[in-house]
Amino acid sequence: MEAGAGTGGFLVQYRGISSKLKKRFLRKPNVAEASDEFGQLARELSEGEAWAQAGLCCVAVAKCEQTLLNASTEVSAVTQAARYFLKAETVNHQLHCPSFTEHLMTAISCFQHAIQLYVDQAKPALAASLAVELGQALRSLGKPSEALTWLCMAADFHAASPFHHLTCLTYIAACKVELGDLHGALMMYTQITKLINETAGKPLTQAHKDVLAKCEISSLLILLTLQPLPQQTTPPHARLLEKYSWATPDMQKPDVPYDDAELVVLLQSLVLACQGGDIEALSSLSQHLTPLLGPDHLHLLHILVTEMNRS
Repeated sequence: MEAGAGTGGFLVQYRGISSKLKKRFLRKPNVAEASDEFGQLARELSEGEAWAQAGLCCVAVAKCEQTLLNASTEVSAVTQAARYFLKAETVNHQLHCPSFTEHLMTAISCFQHAIQLYVDQAKPALAASLAVELGQALRSLGKPSEALTWLCMAADFHAASPFHHLTCLTYIAACKVELGDLHGALMMYTQITKLINETAGKPLTQAHKDVLAKCEISSLLILLTLQPLPQQTTPPHARLLEKYSWATPDMQKPDVPYDDAELVVLLQSLVLACQGGDIEALSSLSQHLTPLLGPDHLHLLHILVTEMNRS
């Protein structure tokens, strides 16, 4: 869609549909017809990647459906509008286009409205899913501070769903890392580990093991970065460092929540290198660890290597 012609054509069609909603003498506006036409225009605009304009059409659909008292269709339209505006902001961000983040502000407003609609309908799980979606999108846009608010909201909405609650807490911990709050992140990972050990059934499901593994590796990397004094190290953290020490009885493989012998050995070697201040070994180990770790762990590993090089 050409920018000039597309925008002009959009305005003509948008105004044409809007005019049908104006009351005329002895004639009620056909709101359902207008809603369908706004929806069709939104689809056409999205196919042309005119995301913001498509979002405006979806907002118009939502207003029509609100008039018709169709709550489920209204929230669906508001959610789609939020995603279109978010897409417009993401494209600008990727292209490094100068902006006042107006598309992002509109997207947040739409998400907020949709979340409130789900709350009013007593559907906290759906409200939580939208809060997570927005929070993760804000993280991808380099806005972890704003993301934290929505992820905390999602965790509260998921209070009755233990596993989803835990997942939200891992996102919150990752946000704290991105904000440079390693102490806060460590506390969060420790809290998650405690919750799993106290509330999850035995044996643990694979999903719980995955979360536990994420928390354990993240906690280890943070502890190696912070290097707390022995008297300032809590018992759980001291046990974690001891677990990955080479001084385990009979050199047995430590009890870890993941099945990767190579990763265990590399992490044990990482602890040894950090404790000995061996920068060369640390650099070599980080290269071997890179293909075995996910993005969040790689970020923590980068922080660790950077801090060790400074000291």
